[in-house]
Amino acid sequence: MAADVEWWALAICLAVVALGAAVQGLIGMGMGMLAAPVLTLVEPDFLPVSMLIAVIPLSVGVARREWAHVQWRHALLALAGRLPGVVLGAWAATRTGDRFLSLVIGTSVLVAVLASVTGFRVRTTDTSLAIAGLTSGFTATSAGTGGPPMAITYQHAEPRALRATLAVFFTVGAAISLFALVIAGEVGRVELELSALVLPAVGAGFLASRPLLGRVPDRLIRSIVLAACTVAALTLI
Repeated sequence: MAADVEWWALAICLAVVALGAAVQGLIGMGMGMLAAPVLTLVEPDFLPVSMLIAVIPLSVGVARREWAHVQWRHALLALAGRLPGVVLGAWAATRTGDRFLSLVIGTSVLVAVLASVTGFRVRTTDTSLAIAGLTSGFTATSAGTGGPPMAITYQHAEPRALRATLAVFFTVGAAISLFALVIAGEVGRVELELSALVLPAVGAGFLASRPLLGRVPDRLIRSIVLAACTVAALTLI
């Protein structure tokens, strides 16, 4: 099995990825926050490449479903900010080890959780979007978790606009980050094998989210996700 991951550990990883994909299909974010800490604990080589590859088809699916609600100006501003963050993240990925990876993932997830729990509100301005995009580019490229910075900045948007706009941002942003890692020589056989393992779980999670849209309260989903993210991030740190 790829990277010598035990079958039971892989089963846990796939279940968490499927759950995270379903959550992201419902509320626009959550797969990286839920899955990244668990994947890193099981096998550090899962991150960042597997999460970047996994988020692309998921985000494409969400974007197609919510296409009419994309706020293009916000997405483009965040993507413009993401570019320098990608460069910094690719540099960090080639210069740091698993300890740095774990710290970045755990800290970014906890910051997003605290921001949500305390009701901390960041105004969605040109500046805040560019900063969120830059930070997201760094954390996504170095650690595979680009969601928290955007979650903090965009979490109070209208649900359909949030899902659609973040889906466009994550699709293009993940592709840019992945390209940078390829150039940096950080994408090899093991990373691709691990990515192939999680992709079916992503598809299953997205399909599961479609009939649940509008039937499960966003507040309930968010509370469960935040609790799970807190436990996983604290364990990782």
